Amino acid sequence: MQFPATMADMLRGGYVFLQTRQCGDCGELVYLFRTPRARKAPFVKTPRGRFISHFAVCPALRVRHAETSSAGQGELFPLSSLETQGADTRTHPSK
Repeated sequence: MQFPATMADMLRGGYVFLQTRQCGDCGELVYLFRTPRARKAPFVKTPRGRFISHFAVCPALRVRHAETSSAGQGELFPLSSLETQGADTRTHPSK
């Protein structure tokens, strides 16, 4: 199936409409569908009446994703988590 898709295309493709609700981050009206693989997926309606994944267009989700993906290695693996029982793993024994 190609997106953006119409409601009829989605229903023929095995999607099941569940409900509508507001996005808690951006306030957009989101249409929840169950996918053919039995997962819930949020979609928004385009001005032409077609549906596209809300994850692709939500500005709040883009900002949150950018903030989490910009973490450096030092933030992901602080030195304290690399030290084992008080031994400093940064130094190597001399030969």
